[in-house]
Amino acid sequence: DEAGMVRHQVVNDLPLGRNVDEMLRMVDALSFHEEHGEVCPAGWTKGDAGMKDTTAGVAEYLAEHAGKL
Repeated sequence: DEAGMVRHQVVNDLPLGRNVDEMLRMVDALSFHEEHGEVCPAGWTKGDAGMKDTTAGVAEYLAEHAGKL
């Protein structure tokens, strides 16, 4: 990130395939978090809603998006 902190790391064993789309999703998720201050729920992709990292925020997110999970 801008402070020089490693925020995500992936180590793959050589025989395993790589997923460039997942790497780009992580960059998008970090950018989203830095811009909006919200966390990215499981399955999040660019353009999706984030959620507040509180019990109430998770409950609100699930009430609105549970059918998509």
